Amino acid sequence: MDVLESIRKRRFHRSFTGEPVDEESLARLVWAAGRAPMGGAELVRRILVVTDPDLMRTVRQVTPSFLANSPVVIVICTDLGRAEASMGVQGRDTLSLVDAGAAAENMALAAVALGLATCFVRCANDVALQEVLGIPQNVRPDILVAVGHPAPTPSAPVKNPPAIIYRNGFGKVWNPPSLPLPGARAPEAAKAGASELFVSILYLVASARDCLDEPLIYGPFRMIEGVSRMLEGARDDRFLSRMKAEIDGQKYNVMADRGSFARWLDDLLREFAAEAKRRNAPAPAPAVAAVDGRGR
Repeated sequence: MDVLESIRKRRFHRSFTGEPVDEESLARLVWAAGRAPMGGAELVRRILVVTDPDLMRTVRQVTPSFLANSPVVIVICTDLGRAEASMGVQGRDTLSLVDAGAAAENMALAAVALGLATCFVRCANDVALQEVLGIPQNVRPDILVAVGHPAPTPSAPVKNPPAIIYRNGFGKVWNPPSLPLPGARAPEAAKAGASELFVSILYLVASARDCLDEPLIYGPFRMIEGVSRMLEGARDDRFLSRMKAEIDGQKYNVMADRGSFARWLDDLLREFAAEAKRRNAPAPAPAVAAVDGRGR
């Protein structure tokens, strides 16, 4: 497949089938990541491929931003000591992240050519990932790349705004000529393990840590995702079941249209407030049987 065609088709997926990714495809993705540039020509990149279902489940639990149900995650890491030794503090803190992004995009484009789907995730919980995956403290997990086969009905794509392009100086707008481009979430199987309550609590704890470093808009998203997870056990409550379906259908809008997401949260709050009013209303008094004039 032509690289421009891969660029045109590339998008993030958050819904995958349960089909495993074959070993040859994994090897090609890792090769593509290795072809990305590294500052200083120093081997500072570390790539960790996770396919074990139990590890995948735990990674999702400690990474609130990991919403995809992919069977594989490829973690792109940086050896901080080697990065600083070869490129200084700037190399450790900035250039290595640029390199990690290049490796992730290489994988994303290769995945398109292989008929696979990807999604990038950045987790602020380095300590949690290091604990779960045995990553040393001097190695920083930079990007998680979810990999799998795309679901027949993928999650709604996020429309990127057009780039603002300048030429020969900032502020000198350039409108390049239009050129023709080539070719114009399955649920996880339940498994015994951590209880739903524990998983929900873990999600909220991890989210609290994430919110310290993430954009402010992610705070409301983390909370509404926590609500969705807690509603897993509310299937017998018709109102809450309906709200879960509503939340799961709308929660990703924060990625595409923040204004629409805020308005939806207002509407959702109104529905919950009205339901609270209904549930807190005093029960109607029991009907009193009619009594005739003789006390009967």
